Amino acid sequence: MKTMLKAFFKFISNCIKSVPDMDQTHLLLSIAVFLFMAILFVLAFLGSRKKIIRPVPALFAILFLGLSLFLFVLASNMGTVVFEPVTTPESTADAFLSACIQNDEASASTYITTGEPVFSFAENPDDVTLLYEKALKESYSYTIGTNVRTEGTTAYVPVEFTSLNLSDMIPDLLSATNSKLEKTVEENRKSEVFDEDGNYKTEIIESIYKDAVTQTLRKKDSFIKKTSLTLCLEYASGEWKVQPNDNLKTALSGGFFSASNGIYNLKSEVLGDITFIPKIYTIDENATAGPKPDPNKYGFTQDVNEILALVEKNPALTKGKDCYFNPEGTFICDGFRYYSDETILCYTWREKIDNHACTFAEIYIADPSQFRRKLSGDNYGSTIQKYGSELSKDANAVVAMNSDFYKFRAEGMMVYMRTLYRFNPHKLELCHVNSKGEMCFTYAEELATEEDAKRYVEENDILFTLAFGPVLVANGEPHTFSNYYLLGQVNETYSRSVLAQEDGTHFLLMTLNHGYGCPTATAEQTQNVILSKGVVNAYMLDGGQTGEIIMQHKVLNHIDFDTERTVSDILYFTTALPEEENQ
Repeated sequence: MKTMLKAFFKFISNCIKSVPDMDQTHLLLSIAVFLFMAILFVLAFLGSRKKIIRPVPALFAILFLGLSLFLFVLASNMGTVVFEPVTTPESTADAFLSACIQNDEASASTYITTGEPVFSFAENPDDVTLLYEKALKESYSYTIGTNVRTEGTTAYVPVEFTSLNLSDMIPDLLSATNSKLEKTVEENRKSEVFDEDGNYKTEIIESIYKDAVTQTLRKKDSFIKKTSLTLCLEYASGEWKVQPNDNLKTALSGGFFSASNGIYNLKSEVLGDITFIPKIYTIDENATAGPKPDPNKYGFTQDVNEILALVEKNPALTKGKDCYFNPEGTFICDGFRYYSDETILCYTWREKIDNHACTFAEIYIADPSQFRRKLSGDNYGSTIQKYGSELSKDANAVVAMNSDFYKFRAEGMMVYMRTLYRFNPHKLELCHVNSKGEMCFTYAEELATEEDAKRYVEENDILFTLAFGPVLVANGEPHTFSNYYLLGQVNETYSRSVLAQEDGTHFLLMTLNHGYGCPTATAEQTQNVILSKGVVNAYMLDGGQTGEIIMQHKVLNHIDFDTERTVSDILYFTTALPEEENQ
């Protein structure tokens, strides 16, 4: 009895709530039922007053009460039995989703229970945001499932919703952005890409990002995602209404709860992960000179710490490599000279090692094309000879040193600009410089024929070859050379000149001269000195009066006979900054 009464009151409550939703037929039927119940109640009340029991009304009352109580219980468990909605949950869900994929927000909003907007797009979108929104809206599609459940005035409709998942685009966006940025940096002047603080210009980044988004969205089908969700609908005001949930909002917003915030965060994540790409300058290998260095970027100091500070301020050039410069060295100090811009760092010093007076120049370059060779007259075989300081000026060198003086002797192999001009190797050890700036060595009789030599040049991309020697250090190890080596009087004491490196962007130049109370050296003594610096490769060049290190077109070391001699070639290092960006 208690259960029946509880069901009765619930039924009455539901009926009262449902009155506004009833159609005319069901409303009239409900009124008739309640009037009939009221008549029976009045008759029963009057009969009780007069203590008269009328059999027919009593029988009807018992039957009607029993039937009503049965219906109360049934209705409380199965839903309303006094009216039937005109529409179905499936048709409402279909109409709502159809409006969504047609981007008809006004129509879509008529099928939801709340006043919340269906879409969460930006109010004033920029061009890139519009690209995302257009692609997102075009990606919508849906399928309504068959397993629809109705529980009273609530219905559950399964849906498989398809849309673009924006967060899946991040790797492709990042790759496209970095690729386009690298190309932009490479093809444009530095001032067009970077601001005064060395940061990318905003307009450059915005343009590149837009291009990357456009490129990535061309393959938007790769980022489509299907989401299984359940639409909840409530019957209200005579029709079914959708209750938007978080899963639906996320699907409509491309995987984000809010499309506008998601698109903004997507941009922030991609641009925030951009790798800084410095402007890479290279010098055409056919150029006869480098760009002019900025005179204001040369400097002079007597403070060791200033040199160390220069190294610390140029991590993009030094790349964590150990310096050959030793601040604890025994300096024969008339000071330290240097030059520094974003493509080259060079500093020089004079140091006493093993009682030998050595002049050094340490060089870091951004690109191997900054290490070059210059021939007097700019072509092989020219009869013109010039002082090294003159050739340095002609080449716009930051720092230079003598080469092998190829014109002075006929021995050896001569390669210049990938062309083999002379093949007379005898038993010389040769130093070949490839397009990566690396020093490669071949030894006596290794290249037996001219065809072998040409093949070696081609296979190793050799730009030029030096023919003097011997090799002093190869791959970090001292090289054993013959006491009867053809050139350089290896067992006698002479002024010496050495080219050494760690790799194609880190070099050490050395001359070893008389003066300062120090003697000259044999090849072995020279080898010991350069080994003490920890170089990876080292090769001896023409010494004596030829050996010199030149900076600002002035010779820094003590030259034999106190005067330069004219030569046929030099090695030099230059800035890669175009003159219009370096003044």
